Amino acid sequence: MDDHPQFKGDLKQFQIVCFLRNFKEIMSKNRLRPVNRQDYQKSLASLGFTREDCEREILSLTIENYYRGPEPDRRLGGEVWEFGKFVGGHEVYIKLKIADVASEKFAKCISFHPAESPICYPYKPSKQGEAK
Repeated sequence: MDDHPQFKGDLKQFQIVCFLRNFKEIMSKNRLRPVNRQDYQKSLASLGFTREDCEREILSLTIENYYRGPEPDRRLGGEVWEFGKFVGGHEVYIKLKIADVASEKFAKCISFHPAESPICYPYKPSKQGEAK
């Protein structure tokens, strides 16, 4: 566990780093699959993003972008992970899932839209004089 460059000894951090590594690996093989394509396209348009922009932002996620999870996916089973990121002046809420379909794994983007409220980043270093 300690050999990962972002791992600092906390099991939760290790789980997050592993999820991101696995998600990105699957995404690189099968591309990203948005769950609700119509809402996904509207969200991207509202941000002035293309699908490639979205994929690039997801590929750049780190433990510092972690918000919460894993949480049970109440609709489709499995687990979802939530992240956030400031992009182009907007805080973006990102919900991801690794889905198993017919013994194949897929990287799914459940949400990618402007955050509805400020996101707390438990692993983002706070700036001096600023609360975490």
